This record gives sequence, C-alpha cells and structure tokens, in this order.
Amino acid sequence: MKLALHIGAHGTDSGAIAQWIARNETSLGAAGILAPPPRLFLDRLSEALDLGRDEDPVTREAALFQALGADGDTGRVIVSAPGLLGSVCDALAADGFYVRDVARRLFALRTLFPTAELTLLMAVGAPSRVLPALLPPDPAGQEACVPILSDDTLPWARLAMTIRHHLPQARLRVWRHEDLPHVWPQVLGDLVGPDAALPPVGLLDLAAADLSAEARLRLERYIARPDHAAKSAGQLRRLCAAFARRFGRASPPDPAQALPEWIRQRLDALDAGYLTEWADLAALSGVEAITPA
Repeated sequence: MKLALHIGAHGTDSGAIAQWIARNETSLGAAGILAPPPRLFLDRLSEALDLGRDEDPVTREAALFQALGADGDTGRVIVSAPGLLGSVCDALAADGFYVRDVARRLFALRTLFPTAELTLLMAVGAPSRVLPALLPPDPAGQEACVPILSDDTLPWARLAMTIRHHLPQARLRVWRHEDLPHVWPQVLGDLVGPDAALPPVGLLDLAAADLSAEARLRLERYIARPDHAAKSAGQLRRLCAAFARRFGRASPPDPAQALPEWIRQRLDALDAGYLTEWADLAALSGVEAITPA
C-alpha cells in the first residue's frame, strides 16, 4: 500500500489541500485512491496504537487500512492532516517549535505502517505568516510564547531532520507555502501518485489563490468557453501566470496585523532569516524541495 500524508505545517494552507481532497473523494476512489476524512484517520491511528498494541505489526497495519475503508481495489491512501504532528497548541510550546510530542508521533507512524510506502508532504512558511495562527489569542499567552522563539528564524530544518531521523524510510517533500499557487501541480501529483490524473473540482481555487479579483474574474470567464478550457494542470498553471502578469496578483493579507507592535517587530526579525533557513532545509540529505519552475 502507498500512503501519502500532507502533514501541514499548521498556519500554512488553511485547509485548502484537505478541501480539494474532500471535494474529489468519489473521483479519487474510482482511481483506487482512498481519501478518508482527517479526523477519522487520526482516530483510527489512536485506536490501533491503543487497542492493537500487542498485535503483530503487519497484521495491525492491514487491519488499520481495512478500518479506514481500504479494499482490494485500493492501492493508495491520501490524507491531509496537520494534526499528525500535534495540535496547534503543541506546535509552539515551552519545549520549542514543533518539539512537543513530535518524536513520539513520528515513531507511532513508523510502527503503525511498517510495510507501507510512505510519502510525507510539508509546507513551510515565513514566521510572520505562520506564527499568528499558532499564538494564543490572549495577550498573556502571546507574551509567554514569543520568548520561546530563541532562534534567528523558525527552525524548519531542525523539524525536517527530526522527521528524517524517525522516519528514515519515508519520502519527504517540502515547499514554501507562498509558492503553492505555482507548485500545486507537483504537490497534488505527489499526493495522488504519478499514474493518476488530478480531479478538476477545486483546482482553480489552488491555482488562482494569489490572483487579483480582476484577474480571477477574467480567467474564469476565459476558461468557461469550451475552446479555452484548460486541458491539463500544467496548462491551468500557465493560464493563471499569464492572467496574473496581465491583471495583477492579490496582496496577501497580513495575519500579524492585529498583534501588538512588539510581537510584529519580533516576527519581522525572524522573517529576515527565512530565506537562509529555506536554503538550509532544501539542501538537507533526504529532503526533496518543490520549487517553481
């Protein structure tokens, strides 16, 4: 069995990939791809760890796939579940950034899927884009969390090394979240596998995520004509790029805008090291970086 897991990170795609999977569950199933709801997947993992702890690992793995809904026609299981690495509260805790409970969760994946061909997909992002989603809503909680970030930027490379250490048999694919409108064909292609076509429902939402309102409207009108419809993911990506050049891209919202000034200054300082951190991450052995063509 092939198992492809989009593990987040928290604060990146706001559930866009999970929504695309859910909207195309029937089409994916017809291609032999099982797409269980993330909550069901996490619950079944917990049950297997709890109730099946004394079972033979291979027998337990087979029972787990069956409990998820796999049958004789299923060749691949895909899930988008950032909760695999912990809750939002765990991502930024006193232990550090993606430290609390991460090793245990990765070890659990390793023991639950001893024979599956495992692919992990993970987006990273600039601190000013990711951290506002992780910080507590109350000022006291924010004041306690921000000092945890003692590095010059978010230590994405350290998280990747932790994943590689605990899941050495898995393939790890990473990208910058801000690049998703340009690399979504590769990301979704890694999810569904090389032999499956990308179901079309919801693709435009990913492809045109950074287009201006005018560019999106004009693109929708253009591709609504049968003779202009995009015939492939690559063609849709190129059309989006062309309309972006002609009619502009949207300015991304600033998730840190509502935060106190001193926190915004700290996030700006962390942002300064983001490109270097991405370069370090992309250069790690065993990490495959997805970058715009």
